[in-house]
Amino acid sequence: MEFRWQTFTGSGTGSISDMYRQYSQQRREQSKRRGLHPAIILLITIVIMAVYFFFALPSLSPMGTELYFFIILGIIVYWLLALFFGRKMNNLMGLKISAIVVLLCILIPFIGGIISAPLFRAKDYAAMLEVREGVFAEEVDKIQLDQVPIVDREAASVIGEKQMGALDDLVSQFDIATNYSQVNIAGKPIRVSPLRYADVFRYLGNFRDGIQYYVSVDMTTQDGELNKLEKPIFYSESDWLMRDLDRHLRFKYPFALLGESNFEIDDDGNAWYVTPKLTKRIGFFNGLDSEGVILTDANSGESTFLPAGQIPEWVDRAYPSELIIQQLDWYGLYRGGFFNSIFGQRNVTSTTEGYNYISLGTDIYLITGVTSVRADTSNLGFYYVNLRTKDAVFYPQPSATEYAAMQSAAGKVQEKNYQPTFPVILNIQDRPVYFMSLKDQSLTAKMFALVDAEQFTDVVVGDTVTEVMALYLEQNPGTPGEPGSPGAPGNEEFLTLKAIAPIVSEGNTLYYFTVQENDLIYQADPSTTGPMVAFLEPGQRIRITSVDSGTLSFVLSLALE
Repeated sequence: MEFRWQTFTGSGTGSISDMYRQYSQQRREQSKRRGLHPAIILLITIVIMAVYFFFALPSLSPMGTELYFFIILGIIVYWLLALFFGRKMNNLMGLKISAIVVLLCILIPFIGGIISAPLFRAKDYAAMLEVREGVFAEEVDKIQLDQVPIVDREAASVIGEKQMGALDDLVSQFDIATNYSQVNIAGKPIRVSPLRYADVFRYLGNFRDGIQYYVSVDMTTQDGELNKLEKPIFYSESDWLMRDLDRHLRFKYPFALLGESNFEIDDDGNAWYVTPKLTKRIGFFNGLDSEGVILTDANSGESTFLPAGQIPEWVDRAYPSELIIQQLDWYGLYRGGFFNSIFGQRNVTSTTEGYNYISLGTDIYLITGVTSVRADTSNLGFYYVNLRTKDAVFYPQPSATEYAAMQSAAGKVQEKNYQPTFPVILNIQDRPVYFMSLKDQSLTAKMFALVDAEQFTDVVVGDTVTEVMALYLEQNPGTPGEPGSPGAPGNEEFLTLKAIAPIVSEGNTLYYFTVQENDLIYQADPSTTGPMVAFLEPGQRIRITSVDSGTLSFVLSLALE
């Protein structure tokens, strides 16, 4: 590079040191002119972080770690931009302030987490969930036969996929979401899941009409159905941009800790998303709990927060299952203090591996076993937790673990290689009994099993729920229970047949008949009652034993008078 003498002195005279100083000053001025102003760098940083927020959707709640990571990331972005595109200038004060802020963002949640750790707050952890002790025989309702769930999430997804063929034009445009949330509809356990856009191209072709269907699977019959909504879904987890459910909620509640959204159907057949709004109750950084739910209308996108005491009855799942399990474990682990949980371990318990749901009345209950931390080969009892109200009850009942019962049921039909589902606990004759489906390779239920929770070698299997219940009651007569429950062996009746009709369901023929003496409808399964039912005619006198379940009565035995 060539420089003229005038460039340094302006007059052609001067010392070498003067020339170097003038050259250095000009270089600094040129460098300053080429660099971006700090305010512009700050503006670019804000834009970059806004884009990050739009896609990552972090919670800005000071109770969560995402806020502190967001601040640290913003500082890093700013100084990287300043290093490569900013003016060449020393800003030691700014660097020191930034370093202090980064250090605080690391130390505040770290120290807060230590201060509120179980070592110092064990009793607070145990008190996160109030658990009362109940009497199983007196408090757990005897579930009706038409409410016994035989479908789990895995089987529901298989059944749901078969429904897509009902509308040919939907198959190439939509998939079925993986939600399959268990809800109560008209007193029956149903798994529901909305359709979702297959990809972005299908979204662009269908977003104006929204998602007009959802799939429902009756957990008691394995019947699937593709249901059309009167008001289509315009806000969902498969939508894009501002109609994406997560983004819609985050922009409306930027400072909230949000749980996983559940798809539900209200009593009027409208689609909603129920999102738990979470909080930390121990030392600001620990003790995760739900303080209520955000109800989002899937059609209009209108979202409303309702505190725990104001949640409507049609909402079935206001508390995340994982949160309930965690709080149950805290209760069992820390109610005797932190050091007892490690050294003495007196009365220290934990939940068993796995849980299930059951519908009782209008609510859904999470059910899991309770075992000692010292030995996990048997259960001490069972937890029942209402997922809408968080009412929790412990029923002390020595029994086998769920997995021991599953192995016992699988061993009963080992030649068929059926796989048992995770069981639910039924109250049969005032005793806890494990009920589970036995699935084949297609993941659909082919047989059913009842395993006595106390004597897990006492196993009964059958091809239908009615059959397995009849066999169990035959082997365990017990005492009559309430009408309409599996615990009631049923009353012997002499009736006059009015009308009878066969109906094929899932490849099996069932016979439904009415009688002159009452208005009930009777269901008879030939595999349970014998083939005689196929030859009955109106006007004949019959002797039956049945179990009532609402307006339907399940026939356990049948003979001509």
